[in-house]
Amino acid sequence: MTKKILLSTVIASTLLLSTQAGAEDATGTANFNLVYPITVAETEQMEFGDVSIAADGQCALDYSDTTSGAACVAGGNTANTGLFTVTAADGTVNLSLSAADTSVSGVTFTPTLASATGTVASNTLAVDVGGTLDIVAASAAPGTHALTYTLSVTY
Repeated sequence: MTKKILLSTVIASTLLLSTQAGAEDATGTANFNLVYPITVAETEQMEFGDVSIAADGQCALDYSDTTSGAACVAGGNTANTGLFTVTAADGTVNLSLSAADTSVSGVTFTPTLASATGTVASNTLAVDVGGTLDIVAASAAPGTHALTYTLSVTY
C-alpha cells in the first residue's frame, strides 16, 4: 500500500511539474511621432488707424497694410496688418482664426487670413492677418479700442 501511495505521489508531482514548466515572452510596441512643437507669437499688432462712427460703414484692412471702406478715415495711426511668426517643422500647416472679440458695442470685428494653410520653410512661417470692422454708428462709442482674436496653427 505504501508503494502505491508513493507511486501515485510521484506521478502526481510529475504531472504538476510538467504543466508548470516553461515560460513565454511577448514583445510590445510603443508608437510615437517626433515633431517640432509649434510655437506662435504675435510680432506686429493689427492697426486700422482712425475709423469713423459718424455713419454706419465698414473699414477693411488688407494684407498689404492698406485700409478701404466708407468708415476708414485718413490720418491717425498708420494701418498695419497683424503679423504672427510660427515656428514648426518644415511642411504644410493648417491656419484658422477664432474668438473674435465682441466687447466693443457697435463694432463687429472679423479677422481674415489669405489662406487656410501655410508652408513652413527653415522652421519659420510669417502669417499676415487682415480684417474688417463693421460699424453701427448709433451704438458705437468714440475712443481708443482694442479687440482680440486667436490664430490656431496645427499640423
